[in-house]
Amino acid sequence: MRFSLICALLSIAVCVPAPARAQAATPGAPARTAVDVTDADLAAAVKIGLAAIAPGNVSVSDRNIKLADIGAYNVAVAFVTRPATKVPSGRALSHDKITEIYYMIRGTGTQVTGTLVDATRQNESATIGPGFSSASQIAGGRTTRLRPGEMQIIPPGVGHVWTDIDEGGIDYIVIRIDPEHVLSLSK
Repeated sequence: MRFSLICALLSIAVCVPAPARAQAATPGAPARTAVDVTDADLAAAVKIGLAAIAPGNVSVSDRNIKLADIGAYNVAVAFVTRPATKVPSGRALSHDKITEIYYMIRGTGTQVTGTLVDATRQNESATIGPGFSSASQIAGGRTTRLRPGEMQIIPPGVGHVWTDIDEGGIDYIVIRIDPEHVLSLSK
């Protein structure tokens, strides 16, 4: 798999707002460096993800593997592995402030997006940020079948849940835009 091509595509997908571009060019602004996501970073995340869905372990692996402080916001790169399922893969979620951009790498799954019903506040997570979750079906659900090479952008406040993941599970990269600097790297 050509992870460097994937990283290039993802960097194009993350549009830098005008204030952030202006800030970088401002004299006296703090120096920043580029943050690289290497093949080795992704290979390590794949190994952890595959162990999470191995027989007897069957769980989701969602790990922030790189985090860049852009000034006005953070950008986290996460690697997610989910096992096969024919029912919703846990509770539906929505994030208060975090925007997520999914890039499918392996497998095919159906994601439902819309409005959460009977939502409760979830504990703040350093991986996905603050938000809500619900065990109820999403209202006004929009169903999208995602395959390798496809992307989906999930704005803050939009409920989302995987409802059908093909045999073998799925892997995808998530770019998380974090305006409140609440995310951290997974350990």
